[in-house]
Amino acid sequence: MARRYRSQNFDQLIGQEAIAATLKNAVSTGRLAHAFLFTGTRGVGKTSSARILAKAINCPNAVGGQPCGECPTCKAIAAGEDIDVIEIDGASNNGVEQIRDLRQSAGITPSHSKFKIYIIDEVHMLSIAAFNALLKTLEEPPPHVKFIFATTDVHKVPATILSRCQRYDFKNIPAARITDHLADICKQESTEAETSALHRIAILAAGSMRDALSLLDRVLSLGAGRITEKLLDELLGKPSLANMTDLAVAMAAGDAAAVLKLSDQLLLDGMSAEQVLSELTDLLRNLMILRVCGTKTDILDIPGEWRGGLEKLAPAFEPAVLVHHIALCDQTLRSLRGSTMQRPLFDALMVRLAMAAQFSSIRQVLESGQLPMPAADAQKKNDPLTPASNAVDTFLPARPPAVRNEPSVVAGTVAPQPAIAPTPAATVVAADEKQSTDSIWTAVEAYLLENQGASLVNLLNGQARILSAESGSGAIRLEVPGHTHTMVSSERYTRMLESAFAGVVGKTCHLDIIAGARPAPAAISPVAPTAVRPAPTPSPRVSPELMKRVQEMPAVRQLMEKMGAKLVNVEAIEVSVETPAELS
Repeated sequence: MARRYRSQNFDQLIGQEAIAATLKNAVSTGRLAHAFLFTGTRGVGKTSSARILAKAINCPNAVGGQPCGECPTCKAIAAGEDIDVIEIDGASNNGVEQIRDLRQSAGITPSHSKFKIYIIDEVHMLSIAAFNALLKTLEEPPPHVKFIFATTDVHKVPATILSRCQRYDFKNIPAARITDHLADICKQESTEAETSALHRIAILAAGSMRDALSLLDRVLSLGAGRITEKLLDELLGKPSLANMTDLAVAMAAGDAAAVLKLSDQLLLDGMSAEQVLSELTDLLRNLMILRVCGTKTDILDIPGEWRGGLEKLAPAFEPAVLVHHIALCDQTLRSLRGSTMQRPLFDALMVRLAMAAQFSSIRQVLESGQLPMPAADAQKKNDPLTPASNAVDTFLPARPPAVRNEPSVVAGTVAPQPAIAPTPAATVVAADEKQSTDSIWTAVEAYLLENQGASLVNLLNGQARILSAESGSGAIRLEVPGHTHTMVSSERYTRMLESAFAGVVGKTCHLDIIAGARPAPAAISPVAPTAVRPAPTPSPRVSPELMKRVQEMPAVRQLMEKMGAKLVNVEAIEVSVETPAELS
């Protein structure tokens, strides 16, 4: 069908009207370049345009740059039988010898036409030596020779070749244009077709008319009298819009069980996990555009009967949630391709998307007034022997709870916490309210570690602390060890710290970095002598070999890599009789 309905003149080119008009004008005015380069994705009309241009150039009855299509020359070129129009496949004729033969034959005048035309398809497949052999002919072409090159990868064509060609970039054909063309073909084939089914074929073709015609050919080969979406589901193994919409509705409702059941049914129907995620990503993208751009947007290229259902579903999701869901789908899709445990990853993602309302972002937790406490602190809090701590003032004033379904913005999301009652007129955190400021500083350190700030965390070595923080102006007084004050106060580290505080608390912060009275950490003192183990005499400088041995120990290496630790000092000790061998 793609061959039978190939465009035969410039007016039949679908979606490339600007190029068609330019080429017709060039032929009618006689302003023809000696070499043309047609570039674009597959199936958008590059080779068809090359044949039409060849007919227009050599047709004796051309009118207004349009070939007549009836003369022997036009018919021979359309059939590929004209000896003056030579079509070459660059993929199979990419050697220097074939190009040398072409140069020799180019010197021979055409037999019956005005020009000898060479059409080289997939020209980017030529070797470097072949391009170099062709370059001389392009620099000084014979007056009776025209070259038409077509390629899908123009970036692989040498710049020396590009500079000697007149370039035309073919665009992807809009789905609406493909749908209309398929509808015309169905009328000619005496076949009824649902508009939504044809539009679905056009979307699957991704801008390629040839791919759309190939898909239509497959559907028509079934012998069905009517093309429907159900028929496409059976033939192509693609889920219907209704199935994907049901899945999205269950996600919006937070029904994880229903999401797992619906996604399992899609897999049982023959779809792969990658196909389900690909279709789900497209649906989420459509919902995101509707939420961000509104229902009147023309960015979406979907049929009217689909649009109404998506417009009703879109308000169930927040735009930020849709963005996060799309990122999760893409991340899982890439993980599935190299995993032997595809089903657990797929099911975990489905549950994660359905339980989005039960996850909170760092900003939401900060605004609620409670920060997640470390595991050790949580254990102490639950210990009946440990008295409960009193509530402390928070850095930010309490606000109403954030909108549900807000996605997590850092790794390791936390469950939402109940909001604390606002602290009346308390906008400044006092220095003695250590729990609140320490929690904020812990979050800042985690932010730095995840955003290429490990060097700064190592420099501070856990000795920095927040003295005060004002929520109104965002002013923060930060005390750092005296020996690090000069370096931490540099523009680079100050900007890094302010960015980290802004990322944690969700507002612009201004730092006042103060040098603390605490001295630099002293070197480790040698072990006091005892009767069992005499004190060693510490060397003034540890040997590099010993430092290297310690750094390569598995436990030390894990501490350095995972926790940002650094090796400060190594002290050799003598092994006494009472020291177990495994400790030596």
